[in-house]
Amino acid sequence: MIEIEKDTVDIAEPVVSVKLSNTDLLLGKVIEPIKRLQVISDKDFEDLVREWSCGYLKNKYVKVRRCGAAGDMGRDVIAYVSYDKKNDLIWDNYQCKHYNAPLAPSSIWIELGKLCYYSFIKEYSIPRKYYFVTPNGVSTKLSNLIDSPNKLKEGLIKEWNDKCQNHIITGKKIDLVGDFLSYVEGFDFSIFDDIDPQELIEQHSKTKYFFYRFGGIHKTRPEPVEPPEKVTTTELLYVKKLLEAYSDNHKSKINDILQLPNHSNYFNHFNRQRKCFYSAESLMLFERDTLPPGVNAYEDLKQEVYDGVIDIIESKHDDGFERVKAVCKAARSINVPSYPLYTSVKGNDLNGLCHHLANEDKIISWVD
Repeated sequence: MIEIEKDTVDIAEPVVSVKLSNTDLLLGKVIEPIKRLQVISDKDFEDLVREWSCGYLKNKYVKVRRCGAAGDMGRDVIAYVSYDKKNDLIWDNYQCKHYNAPLAPSSIWIELGKLCYYSFIKEYSIPRKYYFVTPNGVSTKLSNLIDSPNKLKEGLIKEWNDKCQNHIITGKKIDLVGDFLSYVEGFDFSIFDDIDPQELIEQHSKTKYFFYRFGGIHKTRPEPVEPPEKVTTTELLYVKKLLEAYSDNHKSKINDILQLPNHSNYFNHFNRQRKCFYSAESLMLFERDTLPPGVNAYEDLKQEVYDGVIDIIESKHDDGFERVKAVCKAARSINVPSYPLYTSVKGNDLNGLCHHLANEDKIISWVD
């Protein structure tokens, strides 16, 4: 017989007190962005820095560049501001470090040493600001040093021989003496700061890469643009094919949109189709601003619509107008859950994609 220890208690069965959707069961519990960032790999963090640099910093600075791993001279992401009155470059440095724990002082002395040395020998000018960017933030000890520039300076001077002297340039010893020591003592250590991980996430959320990287609810799609009053040159082909469909139905030539007001059913249909065409155009622009380059989901969606209606296009119809209506009706009912912005898709988008396909000559004609 197994004896139960007196100090143990039964394990209470966990109760999930939130409503679960099918997505919750499929993907599991949502991981908060800050927790995703804390466990990010070094390679993924490098990708995130590139996304953040291209999608956020480039909108804040004149130019943003990334130094290579070798020969960076203590610089990582260089953000150019402008030139001052003396024609000296004004710039900020973002030193991006991947560590599995908060950044400690022991890890930054070499970076401070490189900055002091290379600016002393005039390889580059002193940055306006120097930020540490890490997935787990900075330690309390380092935070306190950053908030006390003189203590940060004292720490670098104290640690120089151990952390910097033989590590700035391979095979070269750099002593902190003479003019160089005077330079370091007069250096403004208040330029050093850090970007909190939560702030990094907030800034990254302004980029089109955020939902791909962290997931979550997509931003709200704006209302589709209304068609311009006059048909544009980009619409000419699908409009020409619609006129051919109307002509096929009317059994007489309608070759100009100026004739359409004389036929209310064609005129009203034409205006609806232009609205759908521009709705699909708006979806394309929304995807461009929301998803990262290379996804090409809009083109995949267009292909899915084509695959869904091609049999109807090739079926027999009384005339071209009836074919247009049958195809567009079928397109509206196509289920496209694989599209990343599925919840943003409107019926008019799917209808409009038929005319985009006609405009690209993938639907060659509505008339037999």
